[in-house]
Order: sequence, then structure tokens, then C-alpha cells
Amino acid sequence: MAEIIVWLELVISKIPLPILEVWGRFAFLLGSLIAIFAYTGFTFRNGKQFRISREVWNWNLKSFYFFLITFVSIFITGYLGSSIVLIPGAQTLESLKDLSVFLCLNFFGYPALLAVPFAYGLSDLIEGVPPDFLWDWLPGYFINPSLFWISYQMIGKSPNFKRVWNWIYYCIFVFLFLLLEPFLWGYLCSKQFGPEISYHTISSALIFTTGITWILAPLVTLFMFPLVKRIGYFWAEIPFQVKEVSISEPRLVWTSVSQNKNVSNEYAEDRTGISLQLFIVAPFVCLVLFLVGITSYVTLKNAEESAYQMVEILHKQWSKNIRLQLSEMESKLGDGFADPSLIQQVLDTSIVNTQGRVFLLDSHLSLISSLSAEPKTSRLLDTLRVELKKQSSDIRYPETKLSFSVVTKKPLSRENWNANVSRYEVSKNKETIYLVTLFPYSFYLSGVYTGNSESAMVFAWAILLSLILAVILAELVTRPILRFSTASKSLAKGDWDIPVGESMIAELRGLSDAFRFMSRELKTSFERVSASQRMVMETNTNLEKIVNDRTVALMESNRNLLDTIETKERILLDLHNTQNQLLLSEKLAALGQFAAGITHELNTPLGAISSSVRAMSEILKKDIIHLPKFLDSLNSEALEDFQTLLLLSVNFGDKNSGLLSRAEKKERLAVLQEKNIDSPEEILDHLTSIGVTHWDTKIYEIIRKPGANVLLQNVVTLGSLYRLVYVVQSATEKASHVVNALKHYLYTDQTVTDTNSQKVNIPSELDSILTLYQAKIKKDVEIIKNYFTSDSCLADRDKLNQVWINLINNALQAMDYKGKIKISVTTESEFILTSIKDSGRGIEPEIQDKIFLPFFTTKKHGEGIGLGLDICKQIVEKMNGKIDFISDPTGTEFRVYIPKVLEGEKV
Repeated sequence: MAEIIVWLELVISKIPLPILEVWGRFAFLLGSLIAIFAYTGFTFRNGKQFRISREVWNWNLKSFYFFLITFVSIFITGYLGSSIVLIPGAQTLESLKDLSVFLCLNFFGYPALLAVPFAYGLSDLIEGVPPDFLWDWLPGYFINPSLFWISYQMIGKSPNFKRVWNWIYYCIFVFLFLLLEPFLWGYLCSKQFGPEISYHTISSALIFTTGITWILAPLVTLFMFPLVKRIGYFWAEIPFQVKEVSISEPRLVWTSVSQNKNVSNEYAEDRTGISLQLFIVAPFVCLVLFLVGITSYVTLKNAEESAYQMVEILHKQWSKNIRLQLSEMESKLGDGFADPSLIQQVLDTSIVNTQGRVFLLDSHLSLISSLSAEPKTSRLLDTLRVELKKQSSDIRYPETKLSFSVVTKKPLSRENWNANVSRYEVSKNKETIYLVTLFPYSFYLSGVYTGNSESAMVFAWAILLSLILAVILAELVTRPILRFSTASKSLAKGDWDIPVGESMIAELRGLSDAFRFMSRELKTSFERVSASQRMVMETNTNLEKIVNDRTVALMESNRNLLDTIETKERILLDLHNTQNQLLLSEKLAALGQFAAGITHELNTPLGAISSSVRAMSEILKKDIIHLPKFLDSLNSEALEDFQTLLLLSVNFGDKNSGLLSRAEKKERLAVLQEKNIDSPEEILDHLTSIGVTHWDTKIYEIIRKPGANVLLQNVVTLGSLYRLVYVVQSATEKASHVVNALKHYLYTDQTVTDTNSQKVNIPSELDSILTLYQAKIKKDVEIIKNYFTSDSCLADRDKLNQVWINLINNALQAMDYKGKIKISVTTESEFILTSIKDSGRGIEPEIQDKIFLPFFTTKKHGEGIGLGLDICKQIVEKMNGKIDFISDPTGTEFRVYIPKVLEGEKV
């Protein structure tokens, strides 16, 4: 197989690259045009002729099954194909998922086409493709299935390869596909790998793998097509599933029908329109896909930003260490740069990681020295020189950051490098030397991409389970309703005993009981009418003798008819009440979704935990291992200084920030410089990091001593661990509070005795909630906190926190997440008054008396259903408190009064 690929590369390499580039762009433009036709539902079939018309699908649950089967099959075959190695180290059978696309598109039609782009993207993400590549390849995910759409147009109505014409159409399709698709991907990949590699290597590899696919496709289709037809899932033989409508005139051209010719018109009527099942399933599935995509994107970006920050710090520390060693060597030896072995020794002893690279370049970018493991001439060094020449003006600054890529053809790879360029001036001859430290992206992003791939696998299972759950939910709700429809038709025909079955849903069970009651009453009424008719016929035989009896019988019959009408009206009233119960059920279901959305707030503490654990891991791995050696080097006096500084750092560990204003920093730096402190900027940074803002005589004595900088660095390392542990502890407690608050939010309407009263400090609880709301507050919201009391209230802590969560969330939404929120806590008599005021538009006077009513809301559809304030009022009143508000066009202020704990009162 390797020989075949080599031969293909040789053939394609004979074609001039400009011609391949033009052809790649043409394939992209033509594929985009085909994609527009495909995804907008156009077809070139018009009955038995090739003319432009439109497909109109019946969107029912079976259409959703087509989408689901396509999604799962592409996901599975993509995973299996990546594990089938055709050429070790070079090529796998990734195009196995193209075979799934071909089969699903011809068997299931348009719904399968909609599933392919999502399945392609998720499959590549699981296989480890970087997310940036996915974004660049996004047009290909839509154009590629559109090329398969050509086969759907040619043989889709009968993909039976026992027919000769199908083989002819298939060969035409394969020729067009191989003519466009490989060079389309060559064009899309040229941004990452360059035109030459993309068109010569990637395109030839695609021709090879897809060629194997097109050899297997007819054989697999011959086996699968009869099976799909037998289970009734072939799109062209599902009655009234799809129809083709001419665009030139409003007439029906073709309709899908079963091989069974005795399909009634009644069946056609049942299959028109959008089914209730799909109406229930589709929003659920779209929501899951949206949430999964957003979660994956946010998680990856946060991880990448943390990795970038880590590598920048590592660059600076590495460069700083090397410059210090070079300065020390120059101060000791005078002209140490004349001896390359000494420079080499400095670089070899400074290595931080085996994947890192260091180059010393002169002012003409010629190599002076590098790490011993790095060859003197390499593609990396050549590429670095080119990038430095491009940024010749920037590298004149003390430090410059740059990123570039190194692309290789054999094997095909694209390695991204992050570099830091710092200038070093040789004291003796004033020569400028460039110190370049480099790290490959794989050094600090490999874990991110691996985790992203594993997350994608979890998301794939989550999506699959969500799709299955949506199908089950649709079946539970719609099947009883379909039985009601069938029973109603049978009832109209006189079949009184048709069963309607039972449902596990209380409202539908009530509807079943009402339907059976209506059936019994109608049956009784018709029996009475029949009896009356028989009585009339009997009295007709002797009209002269029983005139009076007949008159009485007729009056009785009229009364029975009136009773029947009243019974029917009563039954209709029961049906109306049952419909109201169904609407109430939908509202309660929406409430459940609204409460479940609070779990989004868990992302903040979990992200804090993840970031802190990662930072602790880096400290433990890189810094702690040097601590024993450092401690052994300390004498008793230095050890005492170390303990003093460490105690200050630990005491500072539970504070939020150790930052100084620019003026303070400038003032303190001047003091250090005045006292001739070595490395004043670094000393100031270290002291600020450990929280030493008040400098006494002891501090000045410590920082004057030699080695104070190293001493402070180790104190910063240990202090950072303590503060990170505090962050993890705080985030864990906050996540627990959110979960408990959500539990109580969902069950506030249950009448249970409140036995969880305890002393609650409202300011500390508000600070915790505001911390969890950092994701929503962002930079456009200013929080003003005025806490004027230290008294505690007697309340259920978790339920009270739910009140603050609802009021703060309402304030943010009222301001459209832009403005000021003022939070005040004071003591008034025997109550603690908590005020939350926003700078929103205020509440209109005509609706101010309705805002505490259940289900009353002024929010947009999907943002709330009007239960939040009602629940807050119930919680506060159960705690013997009260809640009111003041509103005007400048904003709204909610005031909550909670009884405080009196002196001597026991909880």
C-alpha cells in the first residue's frame, strides 16, 4: 500500500502547483454551490426526469431516527477507522466514516445529510484534531457531505447495485468525487501545512483512502439495502414520508409510497404535518447540542489560557536564570564569551525541560551556542531566523514574544513553537546577544488536547443518551394521545368499547378516565333514545287506545334528550379542565428546567478548583523538589528569617489580593533603592506576593542580607500553596452551597416543619454568592457593598441563600448585565435589613402589585416563568420575616427583613 501512495504522490507532483491551487479553489467554490442546493432541500429529480424541484419532508419521529442512526454510525465508524492502520505511522482507514455517510444518505435521505457535519466535527475532536483546525475545516464539514448528495440524486431512490444503470451512475459519482474532494481538502489544509504539502501529500492520501471506500461501498450496499427495506427504514418506500414538488408550478411530482399498494387515504392524513413527537424532541436535542458545544469551547479556552500563562512565566524564569549565569560568568572571567565551552556549560546546566530549546545568537542571528541536544543546523533554527528577521524592529526591545510553526512533509506534521527573545549586552565589547528560549505547543497543550478528546467522548455519549431520552419522552407523551385520536374515530363510528389504555402521566390518566366516562354516558344516552324509538313504534299499532301514553312517552324521550345534551356539555367542560391540567403540567416542567439551570453556577468553583490544583501540581513538580536542598543551605539566622517570612505569608493566605497601586509601588520602590537593596523590583514583588505591606525594622534587616531574593522566592512558593489550598476549600464550600440551594429551590412548596434554623451571618453569605456569580457579573457590573452590622439572624442558611440568589439574578437581568448593584446590610430594631438595589429600568406602577403572584413575569420567553419572587416570599415569611420593594425609573430596591438573634437566645 505504501508503494501506491508513493506512486500517487509522484503523479500529483508532476502537476504544477499553481494549477492544483486553482483547481482546489474551484472545487471549494463548486462544492459550496452544491452545498447550498443540498441543504436548502433542492433536488435534480423531478419524477423520473432530471429537473430541479424541491423535497418536502414529513418531519416525524422516524425522521429523527434517521438523524440519530446517521450520527451514531459516523461516530462509531470514525472511531474504528482511526484504529485500522493501513500504513504504519502514516495512514489509517479514516475514510470508513465516508462509507457510513454514503450508506446513510442513500438509505435515509435528507435527515441524514443534516447529521453529517455535527458527527464529522465530534468524530475528529475525539481523534485528537486540534480545535483550531476544526474551525478552519468547518466549510469542509458541510461541503463534503454535499458531494455525497450527488450519489443521493443519482441512485438514492433505488440504491440497488443489481441494476446496470446504478453502476453507471455510481462510476460517474465516484469520478466527480475523486476529482473534487481530495483537492478541496488540499485547499482547506493549505493554511496549516502549506500548499505544496497539502496538495501533494494530503490530496494523494485522500485519493488512496477514499478509493478503498468506493471499492467497498457497492458490496456493503448490496448486503445492507435488503435489510433496511425489510425493517421499513428506506426513505423512498415509507408512505408519504417525502414528496417532490415542482418549483415552476405548484404541483405534486412524486410521493414516497410503500410496496404495499393498499395504503388508505386515512393513513396519509395521519402522516401530514409536523408530528407532536418531533415537536417535543427537537427543542430538547437542540438545547443539548448547544450546551455541549458551549461547555466544550469554554473549558478548552480556559485550559489554553492557563497553559499560555504558565509557559510565559517559565520563559521569563528560564531566560532570567540564564542571563544571571552569563552575567556571573562574565564578572568572574572577564571575557567568558571567548570560550564557547563555558557558554555551552551554562546552557546545559540551565535546562528546564527536555522539550525546551535555547539558542544564543549574535547580532547577525548567527548561532553562538545552543543546548547540547540541539543540532547546529536544523529546520527549527532556520525557521527561527526567518521569523526574527521578520520582526527585526521588535527584537530590539528587552524582551519579545513570538510564535511560529515548523512544517515537515515526511512524516506529515505541523509543530507550533512559542518563543521568548531577550537581549543581553556583553559588558566588555558592548556586543548585543539574543537569548531565545522555545517551547513546543505540545509541551504545555498536549494535556489540554488529550483532555479535550476525552471530554468529546463523554459529550458524544451524553448526546447519544440525550437523544434516546428524548425519544422515550416523546413516546410516553404522544402514544396515549394517538390512542385518544383512534378511540375518538371509533366512537364516532359507533364502537363504544374501544380501549384507550393507561398512562403513567397523571393528567393523561385523568383524560383517559374522562374519555371512558364520556363513552359510557353517550352509550347510555343512545340506548335510551333507542328504547324511546321502540316505544314509539309499539304505540303506533294502537294509536287510538294509547294516545295519552304515547304523549307521555314522547315527553319522556325529550327529557332524556335534554339530559343527554347536558351530559355532553358536562363532558366537554371536563375535557376543558383536563386541558388546563396539561397546560399546568407544562408550566411545572418548565419550572424544573429553570431550577436545573442554576447548576451552571457550579462552573465557577469547579474551574477555580481545577486551576488551583493545576497550579499546585506545577509548584509541587517544579519548585518543591528544590526546597530540601535550599533548607539545608540555610544557617540558623537565615532559617529564622525564613520562618518569619513564611509566618507572614501564611497569615496572608486567606486574603483576596496583595496588589499595590501604581503610586504605592513607586513609593516603596524608591525606599528600597534609597536603602541600596539588591534587586529592588523583585524584592518588592515578592514582599507584595506574601502580603507584607507594613515594613518594620525586622523586614529591612532581612531584605538587606545576601540571598534575600532567593529566600523570598521560596517563601512565595510555599505561601502560594497555602493560598491555593484556601481557594480549593472555598470553592468546594461554594459549590456545596449551590447544590443545597438548588435542592431547596425545587421543594420550597412542600409543607414541612423547618428544623434547620441556625445563626447566619448575612454579609459572609452574600460574599460567597457574589463569588459564584462572577461568571455573570463580569466587567460591566459594579457591585457596591455596605455592611453596617455584624449581627446574625436566625434562619435556614440554605433557603435564605436561595432568596439572595433569586434577587441578585433578577437585578442582573433587570440591568441587562450592565450597571450597578448596591447591597446594604443594617440592623433595624429586632430585624436585620438586607437591601439589594439595581440601576435598571424599574417596575412599571401598573404591575407592581402583581410581581409576587405565581407565574407572573415580565421576562422574555425562556428567561423565567414567574415563580422566583413567589418562592422568595414564601421562604422569608416561613422565617417570620417580610419582603417588600421600592421601584422608580432609576432602579428597583428589594428589602428583606429577617429576625436577628437576640441576646441570650438559644438556637
